[in-house]
Formats: sequence, structure tokens, C-alpha cells
Amino acid sequence: MSKKIGVFLSRMQPLHLGHIGMINKALSENDKVIILIGSTNKENTIRNPLGLNLRREILKETLEQEYGENHEEILILKELPDWSTETDVESNLEWGRYLYYNIVSLSGQKNFTMYFSDEPAIIENWFQDEKIRKRITLKIFERKNMFEDVSSTKIRNAFLNNDRAYIEKSVPEAVLKRFDEIKNILEKVYEEPVDDYKMEE
Repeated sequence: MSKKIGVFLSRMQPLHLGHIGMINKALSENDKVIILIGSTNKENTIRNPLGLNLRREILKETLEQEYGENHEEILILKELPDWSTETDVESNLEWGRYLYYNIVSLSGQKNFTMYFSDEPAIIENWFQDEKIRKRITLKIFERKNMFEDVSSTKIRNAFLNNDRAYIEKSVPEAVLKRFDEIKNILEKVYEEPVDDYKMEE
């Protein structure tokens, strides 16, 4: 008998309470949830300043605190590199197929529910392939309604501006305790950012 599978994809730059809220929502409606850390091949760019090792460390620590030592029974944590730049809309169809087949490989199932908290058009453009789209249930949430409009962009700016009050109300302990480390990374990246890449034709 197939299980209900939920999927949550995020860059987690850095992880915040909105991400935890989405994972909780997915867990309440599914037997298992796949958490995909996105853009794992990106770091030191403006949109992706934090490297994979730090993001993975923060997420694993938070999941254990939130869901206990046996969280791996209900949560599947995996990593997914980008196909191209995030703004490369011409690659949306290819990216959607790439994402779908990676999820199928992880879950062993062709049908799943995807949880998303950004512009609906973004994820709808990923799944333009009708054969794929009919197998996916999309659950789209507005951040401002669920998480008081918290976002990783605002959190990164708060680190740069030393706005500890905003950070304290927006992130889990695993992020907060790395305040100085994250602030130092962001300051260096914003001074000398690495260019993102776009696949050559």
C-alpha cells in the first residue's frame, strides 16, 4: 500500500520558523515528508550565501530538537543542486522534470503533495508537463498569512543590520546560536559575491 508523501523544497538561506511551519503542515497531512535542501551547488552568491554543510548542519540539529531522535522515520532529508540560475525561466520545464524525477526516485512513488510558500506562478511553471502535473497535488500558502511574512531575505538583512530582535523571533535556536558565524559569512559575501551561473545552450 502506498504512503502519503509530502515534499518541501527550500534553499534555507537561512532556515527560519516559516520553514518549520511548512514542515509541520506537511507532516500533519502525510505519512512521510521529503525535505529537499535546494541550491546545494551554490554558495557565496547574494541569494545563496550559506554553504551546504552549514545549512545541512542547522537543519539536522533543528529537526532533532523539533521531532526527536527518531525523526528519520517520518522525515527524509535530501539535497538537490540547481539546474541553472533561479531566474532562468527558459529552463522551467526542464527543471520541473528534473525535480519530479528526483522526488520519485527518493519516494518510490509517482504521486505526492508539494508544499510551497512563494508565488504560485513559480511552481506552476515548473510543472507544465501535463503527465507530471496530474500526479502532483500542490499546496500553496501565502507567507504573510502563515508566518507574519518572515523570509530568509529579511533575515539576512537583519544579520547585516545587527537586528537581533527580528532574528530572535524568526529563526530556530540552531541559527540564533550561530549569529556571529552567519553574520561574518554574509558580510564577506556581500562585499565580494560570486556570480551565479546559467547553463550554456
